[in-house]
Amino acid sequence: MRAAVYHGPGDIRIDDVEAPRIQDPGDVIVKTRTASMCGSDLYLFNGEVEHMVTPGRTTLGHEVCAEVVEVGGAVGRFAVGDRVTFPYSVSCGTCFCCRVGQTAHCETSGKAIYGFGMAFGDLGGSQAEYVRVPLADGHLEHVPPEIGDEAAIFLSCNLPAAVTAVDAAAIEPTDTVAVVGCGPTGLLALELARQRTGQEILAFDRVPERLVRAKELGARPVDVESAELDGLVAEATSGRGVDKVIEFAGRGDAFNLAVSISRPGAVISGGGVYLEQAHPVSLFDMYFKNLQIRLNGFANAKTAQWKAMQMVAKKVIDPTTVVSHEVDLDGLPSAAAAFAGRRGGLVKMLVRV
Repeated sequence: MRAAVYHGPGDIRIDDVEAPRIQDPGDVIVKTRTASMCGSDLYLFNGEVEHMVTPGRTTLGHEVCAEVVEVGGAVGRFAVGDRVTFPYSVSCGTCFCCRVGQTAHCETSGKAIYGFGMAFGDLGGSQAEYVRVPLADGHLEHVPPEIGDEAAIFLSCNLPAAVTAVDAAAIEPTDTVAVVGCGPTGLLALELARQRTGQEILAFDRVPERLVRAKELGARPVDVESAELDGLVAEATSGRGVDKVIEFAGRGDAFNLAVSISRPGAVISGGGVYLEQAHPVSLFDMYFKNLQIRLNGFANAKTAQWKAMQMVAKKVIDPTTVVSHEVDLDGLPSAAAAFAGRRGGLVKMLVRV
């Protein structure tokens, strides 16, 4: 089969590789219909987590809408021809962590993640013609007919992560809200937050196209490099600071910005992927402001997936509004480079496989 394979920093190639096969009676094999590239994939693409991946071996991707083509003998919930999606992490549904909602920490799968290399189960990713789905009855999910392929790929990661972060922020109708990091998941979080507060939402980023998207969603865009940033926050919050901050950039400097713009007693909901081993943060500022820090970046996507699916099915949110580009598998390497370089206005891509 053909698949996107990591060969080194900035080097993704479409290779012919061996197609996956049933290895356990609980496995399902799916044929990818539509995939995507998540912002967390850029850690791999940029070579920031080389210890996790094997050049020439790791196939990438964890967002998908697919069709079941083969079913293991112990699988009870799925049949050939079913249209399905899966969350980015593998979960059994029955271990202690799964039962308490911490599905990303499934004890049976060992925290396995699709397309994230040896460190997370060495599973093939969704940027490929076929994918093996282990423990399928535990986390694979049917896609209802009212949800199209393009929207279904958001049920793997982006939308459940946004739902989790916004729920953790506990936004009230009178709250001022800031979203730091307006990539695809941040923009979805912004839209969900807009539905919960009647106050102005501040959207922080440095990429012009993302700030334009945020403005289109009704937020006030703020360039993080602007000398007027502090004044804009003070003006929007009567000088107090922001009530609820949702951080989706996943970087230490972005987290520090979230701390600095928060009012005393504010909630910071950290939904970004924090892979930096160390970054200076001011514990004093967090202590002195009595901030409530709620980190949920290693999101339990399966736990939030049903709620996210119902939101899409009932048209509470249309996640496809953040899609800016569409490519086929051959176009993925160049599109990935544009995504990593913040070029060409690329905010979110669909990959037709």
